[in-house]
Amino acid sequence: MKKLPLLLLSCVAFAQTPAFDVADVHVSKPGTMRQGGMLPGSGRLEFRGFSLSELIQFAYNIDDSMIVDAPKWLGFDTFDVFAKGARGSSDETVKLMLRTLLADRFKLVFHTVDKPLPAFVMIAGKRVLMKQAAEGSDTDCQPKSGVREDGPAWECKNVTMASFAERIHQYANGYINHPVVDQTGLKGGYDFTLQWTGRGNWDKAHEGTTVFEALDKQLGLKLEEKKVPVPVMAIDSVNETPTPNAPGVTEKLPVTATEFEVAEIKRSAPGTKEGGGFKPGGRIDIQALSIKDILPFVFDVDANMIVGIPKWMETDRYNIVAKPPAQVSMDALRVMLRSLFIEQFKMETHKEEQPVSVWVMTVAKRGSKLEKADGAERQGCKPGPLVNDMVSTACKATTMAQFAETFHRFAGGYLDHTVVDETGLKDSYDFTISWTPVQRLQGMRSAAQQPAAGGAGVSADPGGLTFFEAAERQLGLKFDSQKRPMQVIVIDKASPPVADQ
Repeated sequence: MKKLPLLLLSCVAFAQTPAFDVADVHVSKPGTMRQGGMLPGSGRLEFRGFSLSELIQFAYNIDDSMIVDAPKWLGFDTFDVFAKGARGSSDETVKLMLRTLLADRFKLVFHTVDKPLPAFVMIAGKRVLMKQAAEGSDTDCQPKSGVREDGPAWECKNVTMASFAERIHQYANGYINHPVVDQTGLKGGYDFTLQWTGRGNWDKAHEGTTVFEALDKQLGLKLEEKKVPVPVMAIDSVNETPTPNAPGVTEKLPVTATEFEVAEIKRSAPGTKEGGGFKPGGRIDIQALSIKDILPFVFDVDANMIVGIPKWMETDRYNIVAKPPAQVSMDALRVMLRSLFIEQFKMETHKEEQPVSVWVMTVAKRGSKLEKADGAERQGCKPGPLVNDMVSTACKATTMAQFAETFHRFAGGYLDHTVVDETGLKDSYDFTISWTPVQRLQGMRSAAQQPAAGGAGVSADPGGLTFFEAAERQLGLKFDSQKRPMQVIVIDKASPPVADQ
């Protein structure tokens, strides 16, 4: 059976790969939110709060399961990486530069070995519906604008099937939770457009087009789930602490824009549908959103850490359109948006300690059901797909402090406040927790209240399991909403834009 093509370079080959002109690499501050990515065409990337495992996965287009023999900390210690290469560098070139950085700053050394892993094998159907690309044309895949809002669409030019196998795994990871193996036998590049219903939207209604159906009907390709030999990255050595930055790195990084080139905030017209968001490069195009909903991003804190929000910020809906003078990072965008709010709303704030709502995690009355890790597993938590209306996350060698700090990423619909660990448990544990997502649970319970056909009916058992119920039943952990003194941001004063008054 043909093996999965994996772009793993030997340690010797690193010297031949391109490198960033300047890079700032440092350990993330506690509580740093995970965010960032590449700024297309700028030669820059900016990551905040990423584990080294996530950086490796990004650089090499691989899954966590394809990294073996790694130290336990690889999936939990987090880092900030800000780097700049030649402007106009392709996405693949930036990833090559990141590989060089990982070898240089973390002393990453590895070799490849074959390991049988679950994968999706991509084969050609009876009729291929893609157009062969003109020889020598540019290779690219970009989001397509002007399409329906329930899912993504990508327009690809001169893309080989080997490259597309990697890309579709990245683009549709809500459906495709294993590596994709190209066994189409198709040579050369192809032009095509692919559009499907996002996994979240499909889960809600079970309507639309899954990515598997889209591949079949739109491109003439099929995915079959199988276990196949896959080349994986076996870590020989890697440093937990990156080497120090070169002197003057901060001064050499691009000067960040501090204000928008063009910005407009205005009250939404009645009936405007909520939508839009943050666009690549720092552009903003938001419709019918409350200012309260945007403040957590602006201040980089949980929503309950902002107090004194005036009523109009909760009830009034606004359209916000803004364009920076150049491509900017999320951190720069946050600063620029904060400045815009201060200017437009005459907003004044200060910080102080106040009692706020938090989730306090303790051991349930019947005791912990957690299994101590044997010390051989690498630390990390990995989410699974939706199965029978349930999602799950499997964690290895995870402490309760780590669980409290990171699990809002996986159960944000429930863990909407800061989690405080008061379990008293100090060991590392292996565990899996499965629960029903908030939206699915609400739909199930709403359906259970509907009368049966032909009569009034009786409310049925809706089924489902909240995250909190799952934590107590499966792990022996209890979550209680309590007040704890925490540093909060207090809005002292804010007024609607002059045009609204």
